[in-house]
Amino acid sequence: MKKIKYFHYTPACILKQIIDSGEINLATACIPLNEKPIAWVSTNPNWENTATKSRSLANGSVQQLTFTQQLASFGCARIEISPIGLETYAKLKNLANISLQESGFMEQRGISLGADPKEWYGSLNPIKKNSWIKAEVYISGQWVEVQSF
Repeated sequence: MKKIKYFHYTPACILKQIIDSGEINLATACIPLNEKPIAWVSTNPNWENTATKSRSLANGSVQQLTFTQQLASFGCARIEISPIGLETYAKLKNLANISLQESGFMEQRGISLGADPKEWYGSLNPIKKNSWIKAEVYISGQWVEVQSF
């Protein structure tokens, strides 16, 4: 049986900032006031599609990047972490007080991007460096380790 691995996916351009800070911060952007922020992790072994960024275009519209566009614009990186202290998305919805409407929106949006909510995990606390295993950057079609912890 293959061991499940847990990854925090991020643009490569901010990987050093995360490593230097010593923690994976809680995602606080665009969450309703009554919700608790989450440090997100995925078991997807290739890339968590909800980690792919979007960008504003000159005409005011927003473009959702593809993995290839993200790679070219920002790079792709991940930190493998120990599963200790992680909760499943199903539990996080309740723990973080995510409304039924908001969780439905998150799931539909994720699925539309090619993600699987069953692969979503997280923590209500920042994930400290002592829980990290290694950091990797996607280079020439493969994940390359850049630092172990």
